Amino acid sequence: MGVNMKQELKKSLFNYVLNITIIILGVLCAYLIFSLVTNTILSKNKTNKDFKDSTKTGVTNQPNLSIQVDVQNGTGENRVGAIFRDYLKRKGYDVVDLGNYKSNDVDKTIIIDRTGDTRKAQRIAEVLGVSGRNIIQQINRDLYLDASIIIGKDFNDLKPYTDKLK
Repeated sequence: MGVNMKQELKKSLFNYVLNITIIILGVLCAYLIFSLVTNTILSKNKTNKDFKDSTKTGVTNQPNLSIQVDVQNGTGENRVGAIFRDYLKRKGYDVVDLGNYKSNDVDKTIIIDRTGDTRKAQRIAEVLGVSGRNIIQQINRDLYLDASIIIGKDFNDLKPYTDKLK
């Protein structure tokens, strides 16, 4: 074999490998584009479905979902915490826990700010009809909560009960 023949063979082999590489990259690009388009369409449909589902449940105040609260009943009365939980959920809040407070003789309802963002605690107080003077700050990031609500014996005067009567 001559030198020219070896060079032609090398050049031909190089072109063959290069063409195979281009085809593989083209198929990979086509797959990625297909995947991107289908995921975009699916996520758009899911968002529309989620919106329709949220309007069925009455939860339309979506910005409040980022506020996570726990509700603790400090009254000793049955079902008070559940009524507050349901009311807050209807208003779009994420109630992550419901339970009884360590004491059953809390006089006034208290909002405890857990993150240092008093605006969130203020919004909760407004929704419930709790005075801003009843907001206290006990930052505890280990709880993964924005606020805790301790329901007091004044619960009959607050919006979960007064709005129910209207």
